[in-house]
Amino acid sequence: MRARGQGLLALVVAGVVALGALSLERLGSRASSAAPAGSAPSGTWLCPHGGGKSFEGTVFLANPGADEVAARVSGLRAGGSGRSEEVVVPGGAQVAVSVDASTRSSSTFVETFGGWLAAGWIVRGAEGEVGIGAEPCAPDSGRSWVSGGATTGQGDDAYLVVMNPYDADAVFDVALFAADRAPVRDSKLTDVSLRPRRSAAIKLNEFAQGEDGLGVSIEVASGRVAASTLVVSDGRGIGSVLAAPAPAARHLLLTSSGAGRSTLAVTVPTVAAAGATPAPAGALGATFSATLRSEAAPQPAGGLADQAQEPESSQAYPVPTTGPSAVDLVVREGAPVAVALRTFGVGNDGGATGGSTGAARQWLVTPTIVGDPARPGLLVLNPGQEDATVAIESIPESGDAPQTTSIRVAPGSVANVPRTFLDQVGRASLLVTSDAGAIVALGASTSLGNEGLSVYGLAAGVPIPASGTP
Repeated sequence: MRARGQGLLALVVAGVVALGALSLERLGSRASSAAPAGSAPSGTWLCPHGGGKSFEGTVFLANPGADEVAARVSGLRAGGSGRSEEVVVPGGAQVAVSVDASTRSSSTFVETFGGWLAAGWIVRGAEGEVGIGAEPCAPDSGRSWVSGGATTGQGDDAYLVVMNPYDADAVFDVALFAADRAPVRDSKLTDVSLRPRRSAAIKLNEFAQGEDGLGVSIEVASGRVAASTLVVSDGRGIGSVLAAPAPAARHLLLTSSGAGRSTLAVTVPTVAAAGATPAPAGALGATFSATLRSEAAPQPAGGLADQAQEPESSQAYPVPTTGPSAVDLVVREGAPVAVALRTFGVGNDGGATGGSTGAARQWLVTPTIVGDPARPGLLVLNPGQEDATVAIESIPESGDAPQTTSIRVAPGSVANVPRTFLDQVGRASLLVTSDAGAIVALGASTSLGNEGLSVYGLAAGVPIPASGTP
C-alpha cells in the first residue's frame, strides 16, 4: 500500500499541533497482545540507511494497534532536506513508503502523531552494486553512538552515515578502532559539523583501509544525531548496521544462511573504568564468551570462550553458523562492547546486523524481502530456561487479512517460523509474542533468486513498548 490520506492527515496534524503533538499519549499494541515495556518509544524514528546511484529505498511503517496513526516521512541528504510525505497507517496494517536512497548520505526522518508505529528500512543496490541493506530505524537520537559493523577489507567500501533532522547544528567527533593499530582520531574526524536537517556519509576507507573488523564511535559535543554503517562490497553485496547508543555487556545476534559462514566483529571502544561492573581485570579491556545457540545443544561460537581483547580495539572472528543460529555474547570482565554479525548469503549478497542487547516478550519485525521469488525467514531465540510458545501475526497492507500461527521454542535454542506461513503473508511485518518468557526475533530472507541476484537481508526486530509508554 502506498502512502495515502493526505487530506485526512492535514486535519490530524493541525489538531495535533494545536494540542501539543509531541506530548500526546502513545498507543501500544492491541489489548489482546498484552505488550510489555520495551526500549523503543514512539514519536520519531531515524533511519540513516544511506544508498547509492539509482538505489531504491523503502521505509516500512507498521501499526500493531487498533487505531490509525498519522506520520510525516521526510528525506535528508548532504545537500539538505528533501521532500516530505504525509501518510496515515490504519490499525493493524503496514504502509511501505518509497524514500530517496540515491546518495551515500541519504536518510529518512519519521514523525508519528497519535500512536505507536514501528519503522524499518530496506535499500536495494543498482548500477552494478548488487544487494540489499535492511535494519530497524532508531527510535531516538543521541549524544553518542558505537558500531562494530564496518569493514574496509579488499573490495569493501565502508561509510558512516550520520543524520541530523533537527533545526540546530550538530558537532561531533569520530574515532575508529582496529585490531593492530592505534585508535584513529584524525583531524578530519574531529569537530565535524552537520548542518540542520542534513545527513552526511563519511568514507571510512580514507582513514583505515584493509580492516576486516573496523569499530566506530561517535561523541556529540552539540546537538543530537543518529548513525549507521553502510558497507558496499565487491562480490559480497550490501550490509547495513544501525549503530547503538552505547556498548553493552550482552548481545544476542541471530542469523540464518545455507553457506554457514559468518564473522563476528567485536569492538571495545573504551578502557574499562576502575570499579566497573563487571569488575575489570588486567589491562582493562574486555573478556567475553560467545555461545552458539541453534536447534542443537549450545556450544562455544567459533571457540570464543573467555576471549580477551585489548581496549580501544576491534577484532573480526570467524564463526560457523549453519542454518538458524544465534550468537549469545556475554562480557565476563572489563568494558562493555559493540558487536555486529556478518553472514554470507547463498548468492551475491551477504547480510549484517547489530542484533539486540536484550530479550522482550513482544517484537515487531519489518520486512526483509524486495521481490519474488523469495525465501522469507523469521527466527526466534529463546534465551531462557523454560519452553516458550510464540504467536506470530502478520501486519499486512491495508485491506489484506492478517494471518496467524504459533511455534514452540525450546529453552536456549533458535526456531525458524515455517515457510508455509511466511509464504502466505509475503512482504508483511510480523508481530511476535511470547506466552511467558522473553525472546528475541529477527527477519532473515533471500530474494530474487531467479534473477541471479539472491540478495540477502537481515533485520533485527523492534521491542514493543507497553500501552501508553511514551
